[in-house]
Amino acid sequence: MNPEQFLTLGARVDYQNVRSYLEAHGWSRIPSRRLQAAIYRSGRAPAVEVQVPLDRDLIDYDEAMVAVARRIAEHEQRPAESILRDLLRPRRDLHRFALEGAETQDGGIHLENGLSLVNGVRKALLSSACSVKRPETTFHPRMSLADAEAFLKGCRLGQTEVGSFVLTVEAPLEVAPPRTVQEESFGRRASLLLLRSVAHVASAVRAGEPGRVLEPAPGEPVVSANLCEALVEMMPPDEGADLRLRSSWSPLLPVEPQVPSEVHVDRNMYESIEKLSHQLRPSRGAQPNQFVGRVVELMGGPGEHGEVEGAVVLQAQVEDELLKVRVLLGAADYRQATEAHLTQRYVTVKGVLRRGSRVHQLDQASHFELVGI
Repeated sequence: MNPEQFLTLGARVDYQNVRSYLEAHGWSRIPSRRLQAAIYRSGRAPAVEVQVPLDRDLIDYDEAMVAVARRIAEHEQRPAESILRDLLRPRRDLHRFALEGAETQDGGIHLENGLSLVNGVRKALLSSACSVKRPETTFHPRMSLADAEAFLKGCRLGQTEVGSFVLTVEAPLEVAPPRTVQEESFGRRASLLLLRSVAHVASAVRAGEPGRVLEPAPGEPVVSANLCEALVEMMPPDEGADLRLRSSWSPLLPVEPQVPSEVHVDRNMYESIEKLSHQLRPSRGAQPNQFVGRVVELMGGPGEHGEVEGAVVLQAQVEDELLKVRVLLGAADYRQATEAHLTQRYVTVKGVLRRGSRVHQLDQASHFELVGI
């Protein structure tokens, strides 16, 4: 970011938000002889002081605010740009999902992997919000709780930041007024649970103790299969990138010191987290279910008798999710799948769904038919 862009951000920052930020982070105000500036001193060593301008009509207001941000950034050891952006969204928690690897060093990413990151982040936020309402549940079959959906609807994509490929999400503090003064906002609870849950998964897998996720000790979060699926979807299998989740909190609500603000999910955790997602789902047995969807990909080839057969990929509605499901078909059913693909008609098929990371598998497929035939 060039100096002019810094000044543009500095001019937009409200000094009231700066004061709230400093007070929430343990800075204390000390006497000042200047009526147009407030002096704050850090609450932890080494002691640092900043002068906060109190008049937006000052000629150098933007420069003074940038200086404040840089001073805070030095003290917190993070970029001044991140400080400025935090101050622009005082009633939101900021979550930064970064893919870090050789293929993302230039800040770019393959389109499909970028879409998977967005979808995974969406699912992670929604599953965490559902877990706030149902904290003992390891699988949410329908993530359609009113407060969870309101929280997700209130989330915004933030400005892209420097550093590999970074997706920034601004999460709201509240989705409805708290019922009591003591009750913490729903949005903050969802954000905190997201960080604690991802940190718990990463810590357990890194230590070679994934069983801690399946049977959490008292005080540890109950992790859902939905969250593990979301993490798998975020991590591109073909780019070798690690996932780093960094959060900064609204200055209006202080956060306990033991809450993690950064979690690193190594690329080599991918398979372990995917396995956890299967283990956390309740077993349904081997009873086949009926699925309806559209054929989105034909992957077959000539069989031993010269007729085309093989795999097709359906986009099917499964509970509250739209999933890509791979189905193996014989020649007769494959002809129907080809017709359905060309005419964009729906098909129905029975089978046992076996979940994967991105494309799922339908075992024991039978009764493949075009809808309405």
